[in-house]
Amino acid sequence: MLKNELKDIEEILFEQEYSDSDKTAQINLETQFGHIYKAWEKAIFSGTAENSLVRYFHYHLDIISTTSITLSDFSDSEKYALPQDELLALIDHLRKYYSSYFNEDAIAPITYHQRLVSQLSGDICAIQKTLKSIDLDASLITCLVKWFKVMSDNIGIVKFTFRSLHYFKWIVHQLDSLDSDSDEAEKILVSLLIRSNFNNLSFLVYYQDTIRNAFGDFSALGRLNYLVERKAEVMSSPEVKNIAYDPSWPSMKTMLGNWLMEEIALTEKSLCKGSEVIVPKIPLEMSVAHLSCLIRLLYEESVFATQNLQFIFKCFAGYFQSKRQAVISPGSLSKEFYSIDQHTAARMRDLLQRMVLRINRNFFPMAVAVNATILSYLSTR
Repeated sequence: MLKNELKDIEEILFEQEYSDSDKTAQINLETQFGHIYKAWEKAIFSGTAENSLVRYFHYHLDIISTTSITLSDFSDSEKYALPQDELLALIDHLRKYYSSYFNEDAIAPITYHQRLVSQLSGDICAIQKTLKSIDLDASLITCLVKWFKVMSDNIGIVKFTFRSLHYFKWIVHQLDSLDSDSDEAEKILVSLLIRSNFNNLSFLVYYQDTIRNAFGDFSALGRLNYLVERKAEVMSSPEVKNIAYDPSWPSMKTMLGNWLMEEIALTEKSLCKGSEVIVPKIPLEMSVAHLSCLIRLLYEESVFATQNLQFIFKCFAGYFQSKRQAVISPGSLSKEFYSIDQHTAARMRDLLQRMVLRINRNFFPMAVAVNATILSYLSTR
């Protein structure tokens, strides 16, 4: 049953690489491609078991993709434009008429990826322009634009499955109909991505940061009520089945639901202890300005796994006290963060240099000894 219907086509194409008879090869190819369509139709009505048909069509998709990739690697690949089109037509035919036997998880050939991006390029440019023209969170825009760039700019470098490419096409068509004039454009977009199972890690982080930012000055009870509302909203959201940004991960609805349940459990635990959970603050021999300078250095060196500065300020204010202030407000940290002067920077530089010297003494003693010897020698000359 697992007969290679493309065997003759492979021989013609690869012989053509060393032959000048393009016209004869083209005539033979047209005949052979016609035979493949008939062979597939005959296989469907042959009464063959389903599992055998799955293997049969998966096998042929692999052969088509491998042949296409091989032709793309030829030095004179341009002269195989017509055969490449025929191979893509075979893939389209297989997916359209024999979808139950189409292997969505197979690696798509470069030409299939190129054609898809070419077809969507106009829509992608329009969507990117729309996203930047409306009032959206910067991290949400970055998340989508980066994905567009990966899918559009890495053709042939990064290999994608048919499933990934078809999901990309589906999302682009969904975003193309986004109502950019609505006052709730961001809410509509987030709902669309959750419904479409856009289980992208950057999107998950964006959603978590949005929830935390919304807490504001909420009490524990206020946070609990807000989290319960968001969980109900997520769980009641419809979800398109059998599609995903990454099928190997849980769905976005599942990840958000589980995270919200954890946040609800933590908030309920703090309420059971009386009111807010009181955590002893760690006293620092630093001023608020010095602490803000340290936060800025860590932030700009991408030490934090979040870009949400407000959340970072809240955490530092909640767990530390400065040299002169037992209570630090997130606002004071934010103010100092954006107004660091040379005096503060110099103090922090001295602190960091002392840290480096301590690391050298504790973990690289030989280097310290060599440097000391060199300095001693130079001073005696």
